[in-house]
Amino acid sequence: MNTETLKKIGLTRGESAVYIALLKVGNCTSGTLSKGSNVSRSKVYEVIDRLKQRGLATEVTKENTKYFEATNPSRIVDFLEEKKKELDQSIVESKKLVPQLKKLQNMHLDKQEAKVYIGISGWRTLYNEILENLTSKDEYLAFGIGPDEINNIQVKRFIKKFHLNRAEKKISARIIMRPKTKTKMKEFSTLKYYKYKFTEIKFPTNIAIYGDNVLTLVWGEKPVAFLTKSKQVSKKSKQYFEDVWKSAKS
Repeated sequence: MNTETLKKIGLTRGESAVYIALLKVGNCTSGTLSKGSNVSRSKVYEVIDRLKQRGLATEVTKENTKYFEATNPSRIVDFLEEKKKELDQSIVESKKLVPQLKKLQNMHLDKQEAKVYIGISGWRTLYNEILENLTSKDEYLAFGIGPDEINNIQVKRFIKKFHLNRAEKKISARIIMRPKTKTKMKEFSTLKYYKYKFTEIKFPTNIAIYGDNVLTLVWGEKPVAFLTKSKQVSKKSKQYFEDVWKSAKS
């Protein structure tokens, strides 16, 4: 007899062998059952207990001797029907549980957002939002503007106004600049809550880091700002900033 079907419904190899032996032999002792199933006598009792729990075997004691017998094979169908009911109930309960589990997961997921600000008017909106969101407990970090931008009167006024407003809110800032901007940076030296250093390390564009945000600024005739909100990206960017800051010179 093919025992694979019995295995598929959840019976182990030993349980299948003992069950089939019970069906063939009928009412018998553990010794007879052990020989008929090739399951050791010490294990037969464990297997019988599991079959009894499934409703597939019974036990009776006669003259101090235990006898075992298989129940009606239709009990297998009953057993599977019961398992199906249990499974259906588990599915219903799982569907109720899934939304709660998702809430727990979302508490730790890094929510990422990206925004684009175009033109000086868009940048004014952006920097006003930065000032609204930051407090004196926060810090504004940046790889500052290059020599071309700092020589642009409009750009310089824009940046200086932002830092004046930032200082009024007592928000600290640390800026890393290129050595070529050293002379022009003297105009910013009087700003409060403001530190800057210089490095030979080249950075492709102006980058600011604050909170969970990383801001990439691309200057030009129509300047564009890309704002990425991500704890992971912000953390890595801050780590890189600190590494450069350590080696930068005043």
